[in-house]
This record gives sequence, C-alpha cells and structure tokens, in this order.
Amino acid sequence: MSFVNLLPEDYMARRAQKRVNVLSLVLFGLVMAAVIGATIASEQGLAKSREVYDRVNQSYSEASKLIGQVQQLEGAKQQMFKKAKLAGGLLERVPRSYLLATVTNALPPGGSLKKFSLSSKRRRTVALSNNAKSRFAKTAAQRDPGAAANRSSRLDLSIEVIGLAGTDVEVARFIASMARCPLIEDVELVYSEEKKFQEAVVREFKVNMRLDPNADVLFAEKQRGGALARADATGRVGEGQ
Repeated sequence: MSFVNLLPEDYMARRAQKRVNVLSLVLFGLVMAAVIGATIASEQGLAKSREVYDRVNQSYSEASKLIGQVQQLEGAKQQMFKKAKLAGGLLERVPRSYLLATVTNALPPGGSLKKFSLSSKRRRTVALSNNAKSRFAKTAAQRDPGAAANRSSRLDLSIEVIGLAGTDVEVARFIASMARCPLIEDVELVYSEEKKFQEAVVREFKVNMRLDPNADVLFAEKQRGGALARADATGRVGEGQ
C-alpha cells in the first residue's frame, strides 16, 4: 500500500526551515543562559576571592604592625636595660653615701660642705684602628668613624662640690686629697674666692670631679687599708728607733 503526499514541496521546505530556526533559537537561548550563568558565578567567585584577599592583606598589615611594635618595644627594652645596667652597676660599686663620706672626710678642719651633686652623662668614644696612624687617616676616620674606627660609649659620672675653707692652702689640700682618691679620675678647681660667712672671712671654692668608670669601693677600701697599715708600720718603726 502506498501513500501519496498531497502537500506542496515548498510548504514542506518552509515548515522544516521554521523547525530548524526554532531549534536554533532554543539552543542559542540555552547557550546564552549558560554563558550568563557562568559569568555571574565567575563574578561572584571573583568577588569572594577579592574579599578573602583583602582580609588576608588586612591581617598581614595588622600582623606587620604588631611585629614592628614588638620589635620597637624589644629595642627600647634592650636599650633601657643596657643603660640601667651601666648606670646601676657603677652606682652599686660606688654608692652615693660613700662618695659623700669620702668628700666630707677630705674637707679641711673647720671646713664645711655647701653643695654636693652627682650627675651622669653618656659620652661616645672613638677608638682608631691600627691602619689609621697618619694625620690624614685620623682625620678621615673622625669624619667617617664607621670605616676605620670602633664606636663605644661610656657613662661619665661628675661630682660637683661647693665648700668653705679657711685659706687657699686648705683648698689645695682638699684637691690633693681628692686627686689621690682611687675612685676619682679627674679633679678640676672651678673657682676659689673670698666670701663673708657669719661675720667671718672664708674661702668659697667649687671643684668638679669625674668618677673613674672602673671605680670599685672594695678595691678602694683595700688600698686604704694597705695605706693605713703601712702608715702604722712606719710609725712603729719610728718609735722603735
């Protein structure tokens, strides 16, 4: 049995073309929807990645700030510890009361102490290397100490004494006594002038002294004990003769 198609061929061709066009539009819509969905998903993922990146950067920035603050605090702590160790160690070896007693005992008979002050000052010293021996090399080393020298710092303790004495001879004896003291590195007379004190004419003097950085009370006491023993032995020998 055979079938006879009574529809025109051009009608069938147009109908097939419509079906192809509709199918193409549907496929294009599906592809565009997939592309749009992928774009939206990618944008959301990128936004989340940027948010995470910003949070990580912020965390790193906060951590770096904290690390910098900790390093600064550690540096300040080490510097303060070093200063306290230098100053405290020296002051422990030479107490202020011992210095005051030493100065008071060195005053001449009838003399008095008006002022006693102790001050500290840090001084940087430059030790030239062996290669910087000529005058030109020393000048260059002083201009650029890091190239040919080693920098170090020391804590200078200065003592200011203002006192009263009867004569300049007594002032000179006081200066000589302090110069012989093993705790003192340098003694300088600032002035000695005549003053009227309680209806009496006296000599007011001012002396600046610098404490020896390596001063030690125990060592000074040992030297003092040895000197007293030698003086006692000398006196006994004189009496025996």
